[in-house]
Amino acid sequence: MLDLSDPSKPRQVALHACEGLNSVAIHGDLIAIVRQPEDKTRRGSLDLLTPEGATITSIEVGFGPDMVCFTPDGKRLLVANEGEATRDGAFDPEGSIGVVDLAAGADKPVYRELGFRNFEGDRDTLAQAGLHCVSPKASLAQDLEPEYIAVSPDGTRAFATLQENNAIAVIDLTQGQERIARLAPLGFKDFLKCGLDASDRDGGIHIKPAPVWGLLQPDTIKCFEHAGELWLATANEGEERDRGDVQEASRLSKLKHALDADLSKDERLGRLNVSALRGDENDDGVLDRIFCFGGRSVSLWKVKADGSIEQAWDSGSEIERRTAELMPASFNMDSEKGGGGDDRSDSRGPEPEGLDVAMVEGRRMLFVGLERSGGVMAWDITDPAAPRFLQWINPRDPSVRAGPGAGDVAPEGVLFIPAQASPSGAPLVVVCNEVSGTTTIMRIQPSAAPATP
Repeated sequence: MLDLSDPSKPRQVALHACEGLNSVAIHGDLIAIVRQPEDKTRRGSLDLLTPEGATITSIEVGFGPDMVCFTPDGKRLLVANEGEATRDGAFDPEGSIGVVDLAAGADKPVYRELGFRNFEGDRDTLAQAGLHCVSPKASLAQDLEPEYIAVSPDGTRAFATLQENNAIAVIDLTQGQERIARLAPLGFKDFLKCGLDASDRDGGIHIKPAPVWGLLQPDTIKCFEHAGELWLATANEGEERDRGDVQEASRLSKLKHALDADLSKDERLGRLNVSALRGDENDDGVLDRIFCFGGRSVSLWKVKADGSIEQAWDSGSEIERRTAELMPASFNMDSEKGGGGDDRSDSRGPEPEGLDVAMVEGRRMLFVGLERSGGVMAWDITDPAAPRFLQWINPRDPSVRAGPGAGDVAPEGVLFIPAQASPSGAPLVVVCNEVSGTTTIMRIQPSAAPATP
Protein backbone atom coordinates (compact mmCIF):
# COMPACT_ATOMS: atom_id res chain seq x y z
CA MET A 1 0.00 0.00 0.00
CA LEU A 2 1.46 3.31 -1.12
CA ASP A 3 0.81 6.75 0.31
CA LEU A 4 0.50 9.24 -2.57
CA SER A 5 -0.05 12.37 -0.45
CA ASP A 6 2.97 13.76 -2.29
CA PRO A 7 2.86 12.08 -5.71
CA SER A 8 6.49 13.03 -6.35
CA LYS A 9 7.55 11.12 -3.22
CA PRO A 10 5.33 8.06 -2.79
CA ARG A 11 6.07 5.91 0.23
CA GLN A 12 5.14 2.39 1.23
CA VAL A 13 2.93 2.38 4.32
CA ALA A 14 1.95 -1.29 4.54
CA LEU A 15 2.75 -4.67 3.04
CA HIS A 16 0.26 -7.53 3.21
CA ALA A 17 1.32 -11.08 2.34
CA CYS A 18 -1.21 -12.51 -0.13
CA GLU A 19 -0.11 -15.86 -1.54
CA GLY A 20 -1.23 -16.39 -5.14
CA LEU A 21 -2.52 -12.83 -5.49
CA ASN A 22 -3.70 -12.05 -9.02
CA SER A 23 -5.84 -8.91 -8.77
CA VAL A 24 -6.91 -6.11 -6.42
CA ALA A 25 -10.03 -3.90 -6.53
CA ILE A 26 -11.14 -1.11 -4.19
CA HIS A 27 -14.50 0.57 -3.62
CA GLY A 28 -14.78 3.02 -0.74
CA ASP A 29 -13.15 1.38 2.26
CA LEU A 30 -13.51 -2.16 0.94
CA ILE A 31 -10.59 -3.99 -0.65
CA ALA A 32 -11.18 -7.13 -2.71
CA ILE A 33 -8.44 -9.51 -3.81
CA VAL A 34 -8.52 -12.79 -5.71
CA ARG A 35 -5.96 -15.50 -5.18
CA GLN A 36 -5.06 -18.58 -7.18
CA PRO A 37 -3.52 -21.61 -5.44
CA GLU A 38 -0.41 -23.09 -6.96
CA ASP A 39 -2.36 -26.32 -7.46
CA LYS A 40 -4.61 -25.57 -10.43
CA THR A 41 -6.94 -28.43 -9.54
CA ARG A 42 -8.16 -26.35 -6.59
CA ARG A 43 -10.56 -23.42 -6.82
CA GLY A 44 -9.39 -19.90 -6.06
CA SER A 45 -10.54 -17.54 -3.35
CA LEU A 46 -11.87 -14.02 -2.92
CA ASP A 47 -10.80 -12.12 0.19
CA LEU A 48 -12.47 -8.94 1.41
CA LEU A 49 -10.23 -6.69 3.49
CA THR A 50 -10.34 -3.49 5.50
CA PRO A 51 -7.99 -0.62 4.50
CA GLU A 52 -5.71 -1.79 7.29
CA GLY A 53 -5.45 -5.21 5.66
CA ALA A 54 -7.58 -7.17 8.12
CA THR A 55 -9.62 -9.95 6.51
CA ILE A 56 -13.39 -9.46 6.75
CA THR A 57 -14.23 -12.74 5.04
CA SER A 58 -12.93 -15.18 2.46
CA ILE A 59 -14.98 -17.25 0.01
CA GLU A 60 -14.30 -19.83 -2.66
CA VAL A 61 -14.66 -18.73 -6.31
CA GLY A 62 -13.88 -20.39 -9.64
CA PHE A 63 -10.72 -21.95 -11.00
CA GLY A 64 -7.86 -19.57 -11.69
CA PRO A 65 -9.42 -16.21 -10.73
CA ASP A 66 -7.38 -13.73 -12.77
CA MET A 67 -9.15 -10.40 -12.23
CA VAL A 68 -11.73 -8.86 -9.91
CA CYS A 69 -13.68 -5.61 -10.21
CA PHE A 70 -16.59 -3.83 -8.52
CA THR A 71 -19.73 -2.67 -10.28
CA PRO A 72 -19.97 1.16 -10.20
CA ASP A 73 -22.38 1.14 -7.24
CA GLY A 74 -20.10 -1.14 -5.22
CA LYS A 75 -22.89 -3.64 -4.55
CA ARG A 76 -21.43 -6.50 -6.58
CA LEU A 77 -18.08 -7.91 -7.56
CA LEU A 78 -17.24 -9.68 -10.81
CA VAL A 79 -14.47 -12.27 -11.05
CA ALA A 80 -12.83 -13.49 -14.25
CA ASN A 81 -12.18 -17.18 -13.52
CA GLU A 82 -9.71 -18.04 -16.25
CA GLY A 83 -9.82 -21.79 -15.67
CA GLU A 84 -6.40 -22.59 -17.13
CA ALA A 85 -5.50 -26.24 -17.47
CA THR A 86 -2.66 -27.83 -15.56
CA ARG A 87 0.69 -27.79 -17.35
CA ASP A 88 0.25 -31.36 -18.61
CA GLY A 89 -3.35 -30.68 -19.69
CA ALA A 90 -4.67 -33.56 -17.56
CA PHE A 91 -7.02 -31.27 -15.62
CA ASP A 92 -8.83 -28.57 -17.59
CA PRO A 93 -11.56 -26.75 -15.62
CA GLU A 94 -14.23 -24.59 -17.21
CA GLY A 95 -13.73 -20.86 -17.40
CA SER A 96 -16.47 -18.73 -15.86
CA ILE A 97 -17.58 -15.34 -14.58
CA GLY A 98 -18.17 -15.13 -10.84
CA VAL A 99 -20.78 -12.71 -9.45
CA VAL A 100 -20.52 -11.75 -5.78
CA ASP A 101 -23.54 -10.03 -4.22
CA LEU A 102 -22.67 -7.78 -1.28
CA ALA A 103 -26.25 -6.71 -0.49
CA ALA A 104 -26.17 -8.42 2.92
CA GLY A 105 -22.81 -6.81 3.77
CA ALA A 106 -19.15 -7.48 3.11
CA ASP A 107 -19.17 -10.14 5.82
CA LYS A 108 -21.95 -12.10 4.09
CA PRO A 109 -21.16 -12.25 0.36
CA VAL A 110 -23.27 -14.47 -1.90
CA TYR A 111 -21.46 -16.08 -4.83
CA ARG A 112 -22.82 -17.52 -8.07
CA GLU A 113 -21.08 -18.61 -11.23
CA LEU A 114 -21.91 -17.93 -14.88
CA GLY A 115 -20.65 -20.54 -17.33
CA PHE A 116 -20.40 -21.03 -21.09
CA ARG A 117 -22.03 -24.42 -21.67
CA ASN A 118 -25.04 -22.89 -23.45
CA PHE A 119 -22.81 -21.87 -26.38
CA GLU A 120 -21.50 -25.35 -27.19
CA GLY A 121 -23.93 -25.80 -30.09
CA ASP A 122 -22.72 -22.55 -31.69
CA ARG A 123 -19.07 -23.52 -31.71
CA ASP A 124 -18.62 -23.92 -35.48
CA THR A 125 -20.49 -20.71 -36.31
CA LEU A 126 -18.50 -18.77 -33.75
CA ALA A 127 -15.23 -20.21 -35.08
CA GLN A 128 -16.07 -18.99 -38.58
CA ALA A 129 -16.57 -15.51 -37.12
CA GLY A 130 -13.15 -15.56 -35.44
CA LEU A 131 -13.54 -17.44 -32.15
CA HIS A 132 -10.26 -19.25 -31.53
CA CYS A 133 -10.66 -22.60 -29.76
CA VAL A 134 -7.91 -25.06 -30.59
CA SER A 135 -7.60 -27.40 -27.61
CA PRO A 136 -8.45 -30.73 -29.26
CA LYS A 137 -9.99 -32.48 -26.25
CA ALA A 138 -11.68 -29.52 -24.55
CA SER A 139 -15.34 -28.57 -24.58
CA LEU A 140 -16.09 -24.96 -25.47
CA ALA A 141 -16.66 -24.16 -21.80
CA GLN A 142 -13.24 -25.59 -20.95
CA ASP A 143 -11.51 -23.77 -23.79
CA LEU A 144 -12.89 -20.30 -23.00
CA GLU A 145 -10.67 -18.43 -20.53
CA PRO A 146 -11.91 -15.02 -19.21
CA GLU A 147 -9.02 -12.62 -18.69
CA TYR A 148 -10.23 -9.12 -17.82
CA ILE A 149 -13.62 -7.46 -17.16
CA ALA A 150 -14.99 -3.96 -17.82
CA VAL A 151 -18.38 -2.80 -16.51
CA SER A 152 -20.61 -0.26 -18.25
CA PRO A 153 -20.97 3.10 -16.43
CA ASP A 154 -24.60 2.33 -15.54
CA GLY A 155 -23.73 -1.15 -14.23
CA THR A 156 -26.17 -3.00 -16.49
CA ARG A 157 -23.61 -4.82 -18.63
CA ALA A 158 -20.09 -6.12 -18.42
CA PHE A 159 -17.57 -7.20 -21.03
CA ALA A 160 -14.93 -9.87 -20.45
CA THR A 161 -11.99 -10.49 -22.74
CA LEU A 162 -11.38 -14.11 -23.69
CA GLN A 163 -7.78 -13.52 -24.66
CA GLU A 164 -6.63 -16.88 -26.01
CA ASN A 165 -10.01 -17.22 -27.73
CA ASN A 166 -9.94 -13.89 -29.60
CA ALA A 167 -13.36 -12.87 -28.31
CA ILE A 168 -15.34 -10.84 -25.79
CA ALA A 169 -18.11 -12.21 -23.58
CA VAL A 170 -21.05 -9.83 -23.10
CA ILE A 171 -22.62 -10.19 -19.65
CA ASP A 172 -26.14 -9.10 -18.69
CA LEU A 173 -26.02 -7.78 -15.13
CA THR A 174 -29.76 -7.61 -14.48
CA GLN A 175 -29.91 -8.03 -10.69
CA GLY A 176 -30.54 -11.63 -9.73
CA GLN A 177 -30.68 -12.73 -13.38
CA GLU A 178 -27.05 -12.25 -14.39
CA ARG A 179 -26.07 -14.27 -17.46
CA ILE A 180 -23.55 -14.43 -20.26
CA ALA A 181 -25.69 -13.08 -23.07
CA ARG A 182 -23.36 -13.26 -26.04
CA LEU A 183 -19.95 -14.33 -27.29
CA ALA A 184 -18.50 -11.78 -29.70
CA PRO A 185 -15.59 -13.09 -31.82
CA LEU A 186 -13.28 -10.26 -32.85
CA GLY A 187 -12.35 -11.36 -36.34
CA PHE A 188 -8.85 -11.05 -37.78
CA LYS A 189 -6.41 -8.27 -38.53
CA ASP A 190 -5.07 -8.07 -42.08
CA PHE A 191 -1.38 -7.20 -41.88
CA LEU A 192 -1.30 -6.67 -45.66
CA LYS A 193 -3.13 -3.42 -44.95
CA CYS A 194 -0.95 -2.01 -42.16
CA GLY A 195 2.27 -4.01 -41.98
CA LEU A 196 4.39 -5.40 -39.14
CA ASP A 197 8.00 -6.31 -38.44
CA ALA A 198 7.81 -10.09 -38.52
CA SER A 199 11.47 -11.05 -38.04
CA ASP A 200 14.11 -10.69 -35.36
CA ARG A 201 16.78 -11.56 -37.92
CA ASP A 202 16.16 -9.03 -40.67
CA GLY A 203 18.98 -6.69 -39.72
CA GLY A 204 16.92 -3.97 -38.08
CA ILE A 205 13.50 -2.36 -38.17
CA HIS A 206 11.48 -3.32 -41.23
CA ILE A 207 7.72 -2.74 -40.96
CA LYS A 208 6.19 -4.18 -44.11
CA PRO A 209 2.83 -5.49 -45.32
CA ALA A 210 2.66 -9.26 -45.00
CA PRO A 211 0.11 -11.95 -45.99
CA VAL A 212 -0.60 -12.72 -42.34
CA TRP A 213 -3.78 -12.50 -40.29
CA GLY A 214 -3.58 -11.39 -36.68
CA LEU A 215 -5.63 -12.88 -33.87
CA LEU A 216 -6.28 -9.70 -31.84
CA GLN A 217 -6.50 -11.55 -28.50
CA PRO A 218 -6.93 -8.55 -26.17
CA ASP A 219 -5.85 -8.52 -22.55
CA THR A 220 -7.15 -5.39 -20.78
CA ILE A 221 -10.55 -3.92 -21.70
CA LYS A 222 -12.24 -0.67 -20.65
CA CYS A 223 -15.81 0.54 -21.22
CA PHE A 224 -16.91 4.15 -21.67
CA GLU A 225 -19.90 6.10 -22.95
CA HIS A 226 -19.77 8.48 -25.91
CA ALA A 227 -22.73 10.32 -27.46
CA GLY A 228 -25.16 8.04 -25.63
CA GLU A 229 -23.50 4.83 -26.88
CA LEU A 230 -21.24 2.31 -25.19
CA TRP A 231 -17.68 1.92 -26.45
CA LEU A 232 -14.89 -0.49 -25.58
CA ALA A 233 -11.11 -0.09 -25.71
CA THR A 234 -8.88 -3.17 -25.90
CA ALA A 235 -5.11 -3.72 -25.69
CA ASN A 236 -4.42 -6.46 -28.24
CA GLU A 237 -1.49 -8.26 -26.63
CA GLY A 238 -1.88 -11.82 -28.00
CA GLU A 239 -1.41 -15.21 -26.33
CA GLU A 240 -0.91 -18.74 -27.68
CA ARG A 241 -1.77 -22.09 -26.10
CA ASP A 242 1.29 -23.69 -24.57
CA ARG A 243 0.95 -26.77 -22.38
CA GLY A 244 1.66 -30.47 -22.46
CA ASP A 245 -1.19 -31.48 -24.76
CA VAL A 246 -1.45 -28.29 -26.83
CA GLN A 247 1.61 -26.55 -28.24
CA GLU A 248 0.12 -24.12 -30.69
CA ALA A 249 2.94 -21.80 -31.71
CA SER A 250 5.48 -22.71 -34.37
CA ARG A 251 7.91 -20.87 -36.62
CA LEU A 252 6.33 -20.46 -40.03
CA SER A 253 9.40 -22.01 -41.67
CA LYS A 254 8.69 -25.30 -39.86
CA LEU A 255 5.15 -25.62 -41.24
CA LYS A 256 3.69 -26.60 -44.58
CA HIS A 257 1.93 -23.59 -46.05
CA ALA A 258 0.61 -22.23 -49.34
CA LEU A 259 2.67 -19.02 -49.32
CA ASP A 260 5.56 -18.29 -51.66
CA ALA A 261 8.60 -20.30 -50.53
CA ASP A 262 10.66 -17.10 -50.39
CA LEU A 263 8.54 -15.93 -47.47
CA SER A 264 9.88 -18.79 -45.32
CA LYS A 265 13.30 -17.16 -45.14
CA ASP A 266 14.35 -15.97 -41.69
CA GLU A 267 14.52 -12.35 -42.82
CA ARG A 268 10.96 -12.50 -44.19
CA LEU A 269 8.28 -14.50 -42.31
CA GLY A 270 10.14 -17.71 -41.49
CA ARG A 271 10.88 -16.71 -37.89
CA LEU A 272 7.35 -15.50 -37.12
CA ASN A 273 5.52 -17.49 -34.45
CA VAL A 274 2.17 -18.49 -35.90
CA SER A 275 -0.65 -20.85 -35.04
CA ALA A 276 -0.01 -24.38 -36.25
CA LEU A 277 -3.62 -25.24 -35.41
CA ARG A 278 -5.53 -22.70 -37.51
CA GLY A 279 -5.54 -21.92 -41.22
CA ASP A 280 -5.74 -25.37 -42.83
CA GLU A 281 -9.09 -24.73 -44.49
CA ASN A 282 -9.40 -27.97 -46.48
CA ASP A 283 -7.73 -30.38 -44.00
CA ASP A 284 -4.88 -31.34 -46.32
CA GLY A 285 -2.10 -30.62 -43.85
CA VAL A 286 -1.15 -27.34 -45.55
CA LEU A 287 -1.91 -23.92 -44.03
CA ASP A 288 -3.93 -21.87 -46.51
CA ARG A 289 -3.97 -18.80 -44.26
CA ILE A 290 -1.38 -17.77 -41.71
CA PHE A 291 -2.48 -16.54 -38.27
CA CYS A 292 -0.13 -14.87 -35.80
CA PHE A 293 -0.77 -13.95 -32.17
CA GLY A 294 -1.89 -10.48 -31.15
CA GLY A 295 -2.80 -7.36 -33.05
CA ARG A 296 0.24 -5.35 -31.86
CA SER A 297 -2.32 -2.59 -31.44
CA VAL A 298 -5.11 -0.99 -29.46
CA SER A 299 -8.69 -1.03 -30.76
CA LEU A 300 -11.90 0.88 -30.14
CA TRP A 301 -15.23 -0.92 -30.51
CA LYS A 302 -18.81 0.32 -30.64
CA VAL A 303 -21.41 -1.71 -28.75
CA LYS A 304 -24.51 -1.78 -30.95
CA ALA A 305 -28.10 -1.72 -29.75
CA ASP A 306 -28.47 -5.50 -30.13
CA GLY A 307 -25.39 -6.10 -27.97
CA SER A 308 -23.09 -6.97 -30.86
CA ILE A 309 -19.64 -5.37 -31.07
CA GLU A 310 -18.20 -3.58 -34.10
CA GLN A 311 -14.64 -2.34 -34.52
CA ALA A 312 -14.50 1.41 -35.18
CA TRP A 313 -10.73 1.93 -35.08
CA ASP A 314 -7.49 0.01 -34.75
CA SER A 315 -4.07 1.60 -34.33
CA GLY A 316 -2.71 -0.59 -37.12
CA SER A 317 1.10 -0.47 -37.10
CA GLU A 318 1.26 2.85 -35.24
CA ILE A 319 2.74 1.41 -32.03
CA GLU A 320 5.60 -0.18 -33.94
CA ARG A 321 6.07 2.93 -36.10
CA ARG A 322 6.13 5.29 -33.10
CA THR A 323 8.66 3.19 -31.19
CA ALA A 324 10.85 3.00 -34.30
CA GLU A 325 10.70 6.78 -34.64
CA LEU A 326 10.97 7.86 -31.01
CA MET A 327 13.17 5.22 -29.33
CA PRO A 328 14.42 2.69 -31.88
CA ALA A 329 16.62 0.92 -29.32
CA SER A 330 13.46 -0.28 -27.55
CA PHE A 331 11.69 -1.40 -30.73
CA ASN A 332 10.09 -4.79 -30.05
CA MET A 333 12.80 -5.42 -27.47
CA ASP A 334 12.93 -8.29 -25.02
CA SER A 335 11.99 -6.45 -21.85
CA GLU A 336 14.32 -8.47 -19.63
CA LYS A 337 17.38 -8.90 -21.85
CA GLY A 338 17.93 -5.29 -22.86
CA GLY A 339 20.82 -4.54 -25.18
CA GLY A 340 18.75 -3.24 -28.07
CA GLY A 341 15.56 -3.95 -29.93
CA ASP A 342 13.96 -6.29 -32.48
CA ASP A 343 14.20 -9.41 -30.28
CA ARG A 344 10.41 -9.79 -30.10
CA SER A 345 9.47 -8.93 -33.68
CA ASP A 346 8.94 -12.62 -34.36
CA SER A 347 6.61 -12.98 -31.37
CA ARG A 348 3.84 -10.42 -30.66
CA GLY A 349 6.07 -7.35 -31.00
CA PRO A 350 5.56 -4.54 -28.44
CA GLU A 351 2.72 -6.36 -26.60
CA PRO A 352 0.27 -3.65 -25.53
CA GLU A 353 -1.20 -4.98 -22.29
CA GLY A 354 -2.60 -2.53 -19.72
CA LEU A 355 -4.79 0.46 -20.53
CA ASP A 356 -7.13 3.05 -19.08
CA VAL A 357 -9.57 5.59 -20.52
CA ALA A 358 -10.25 8.94 -18.87
CA MET A 359 -11.58 12.47 -19.34
CA VAL A 360 -9.00 15.26 -19.01
CA GLU A 361 -10.10 18.88 -19.47
CA GLY A 362 -13.04 17.85 -21.60
CA ARG A 363 -11.00 15.50 -23.80
CA ARG A 364 -11.11 11.72 -23.61
CA MET A 365 -7.69 10.14 -23.34
CA LEU A 366 -6.46 6.60 -23.88
CA PHE A 367 -3.35 5.40 -22.03
CA VAL A 368 -1.70 2.12 -23.08
CA GLY A 369 1.25 0.31 -21.48
CA LEU A 370 3.67 -1.63 -23.72
CA GLU A 371 4.93 -4.71 -21.90
CA ARG A 372 7.96 -5.30 -24.12
CA SER A 373 8.95 -1.92 -25.56
CA GLY A 374 8.10 -0.27 -22.24
CA GLY A 375 6.39 2.93 -21.18
CA VAL A 376 2.95 4.36 -21.84
CA MET A 377 1.49 5.70 -25.07
CA ALA A 378 -1.35 8.22 -25.10
CA TRP A 379 -4.01 9.00 -27.68
CA ASP A 380 -6.74 11.63 -27.76
CA ILE A 381 -9.91 9.64 -28.47
CA THR A 382 -12.40 12.47 -28.02
CA ASP A 383 -13.61 11.36 -31.45
CA PRO A 384 -13.36 7.58 -31.01
CA ALA A 385 -13.66 7.03 -34.75
CA ALA A 386 -10.54 9.14 -35.37
CA PRO A 387 -8.06 8.96 -32.46
CA ARG A 388 -4.93 11.12 -32.50
CA PHE A 389 -1.57 10.02 -31.12
CA LEU A 390 -0.18 12.38 -28.48
CA GLN A 391 2.87 11.07 -26.67
CA TRP A 392 4.98 8.15 -25.50
CA ILE A 393 6.85 8.20 -22.19
CA ASN A 394 9.24 5.31 -21.59
CA PRO A 395 11.27 5.41 -18.32
CA ARG A 396 13.39 2.46 -19.48
CA ASP A 397 17.02 2.27 -20.51
CA PRO A 398 16.85 -0.24 -23.37
CA SER A 399 20.62 -0.76 -23.33
CA VAL A 400 20.56 -2.28 -19.82
CA ARG A 401 19.45 -5.75 -18.81
CA ALA A 402 16.48 -5.82 -16.40
CA GLY A 403 17.75 -4.93 -12.93
CA PRO A 404 19.30 -1.91 -11.22
CA GLY A 405 19.71 0.95 -13.66
CA ALA A 406 17.27 -0.40 -16.23
CA GLY A 407 14.37 1.76 -15.08
CA ASP A 408 10.79 0.57 -15.42
CA VAL A 409 10.54 -2.87 -17.01
CA ALA A 410 7.35 -4.51 -18.32
CA PRO A 411 4.38 -2.22 -17.49
CA GLU A 412 1.46 -4.41 -16.46
CA GLY A 413 -1.30 -2.22 -14.98
CA VAL A 414 -2.29 1.34 -15.89
CA LEU A 415 -4.51 3.40 -13.57
CA PHE A 416 -5.84 6.94 -14.12
CA ILE A 417 -6.51 9.18 -11.10
CA PRO A 418 -8.68 12.23 -11.94
CA ALA A 419 -7.79 15.71 -10.74
CA GLN A 420 -10.59 15.79 -8.18
CA ALA A 421 -9.21 12.64 -6.51
CA SER A 422 -5.54 13.55 -6.89
CA PRO A 423 -3.65 14.83 -3.82
CA SER A 424 -1.83 17.36 -6.00
CA GLY A 425 -4.92 18.53 -7.88
CA ALA A 426 -3.39 17.33 -11.16
CA PRO A 427 -4.58 14.21 -12.99
CA LEU A 428 -2.20 11.28 -12.62
CA VAL A 429 -1.41 8.03 -14.40
CA VAL A 430 -0.04 5.27 -12.18
CA VAL A 431 1.84 2.37 -13.78
CA CYS A 432 2.91 -0.87 -12.09
CA ASN A 433 5.88 -2.54 -13.76
CA GLU A 434 5.94 -6.30 -13.41
CA VAL A 435 9.58 -7.20 -13.98
CA SER A 436 11.27 -4.22 -12.29
CA GLY A 437 8.80 -4.28 -9.39
CA THR A 438 8.44 -0.51 -9.60
CA THR A 439 5.46 1.81 -9.44
CA THR A 440 5.60 4.97 -11.54
CA ILE A 441 3.45 8.07 -11.20
CA MET A 442 3.04 10.40 -14.17
CA ARG A 443 1.43 13.84 -14.04
CA ILE A 444 -0.77 15.05 -16.89
CA GLN A 445 -0.06 18.70 -17.61
CA PRO A 446 -2.55 21.07 -19.27
CA SER A 447 -1.92 21.63 -22.96
CA ALA A 448 -1.63 25.27 -24.07
CA ALA A 449 -2.49 24.21 -27.60
CA PRO A 450 -4.91 21.25 -27.56
CA ALA A 451 -4.60 20.78 -31.34
CA THR A 452 -0.88 20.06 -31.06
CA PRO A 453 0.45 16.83 -29.51
